[in-house]
Amino acid sequence: MDNSSVAVFIDAENIPAKYAREIFDYASNYGNVIIKRIYADWSKENIQNWREKIFDYGIIAMQQFSTSSGKNSSDMYLTTEALSIFYEKQIDVFVIVSGDSDYTSLAQKLRENKKLVIGIGTNKSLKSYVNSFNEFFYLDNEKVKCNDKDRLKAIPKEQLKELEQIIDNLIDEKTRAEYAVINTYMQKKYSDFHAKNYGFSSFRQLIENFILKHNEYQEKVSDDKCTYYLVKNSTLLRP
Repeated sequence: MDNSSVAVFIDAENIPAKYAREIFDYASNYGNVIIKRIYADWSKENIQNWREKIFDYGIIAMQQFSTSSGKNSSDMYLTTEALSIFYEKQIDVFVIVSGDSDYTSLAQKLRENKKLVIGIGTNKSLKSYVNSFNEFFYLDNEKVKCNDKDRLKAIPKEQLKELEQIIDNLIDEKTRAEYAVINTYMQKKYSDFHAKNYGFSSFRQLIENFILKHNEYQEKVSDDKCTYYLVKNSTLLRP
């Protein structure tokens, strides 16, 4: 995806400035970030920490005055600009940084038009909002950032069950379950199924922890050392 053009839209009133580096690390994985915009009522004290980050990351700050007390002023402005850029520019990947479910319709509209839409937010985000994206990353998963030896506990039981089912189906159909294929199937069903959301550095590390708990599977690698996959543990198949 190195040649893909990426646009990042940040709701500063919804996401703390301390996550700036993490946000752009995620975004840059999808291609060349050519649009960086951040939205807020900059007269508010609680978002002043973003000012330094704006210069550090070359973000364009957009001002939107609040029209009512307690209401996020940026929702409509961000949505309108994202749609305007969708119609006016050739953008492949839209990154919406907010935990506000008001952006659900925006994400759905962009996806309907075959754009890759990435969500970045917090654990407080509604599941319906998370599922409106192609992929979703959590910024505040503190429970999986500790040195927990059993990080699989952070993965919902429903997802673990589906993971096992996908692996079994692939092995039954193709004699092996390639990691890339497993990951693709899981992300299609769960937009927030990402190794980093659960404290793993890579999908392979997640699977290695998974097979420690499921010894019926065995890891293999292709001759060119490029493709990792699972097969049934041959030692358990012996009579």
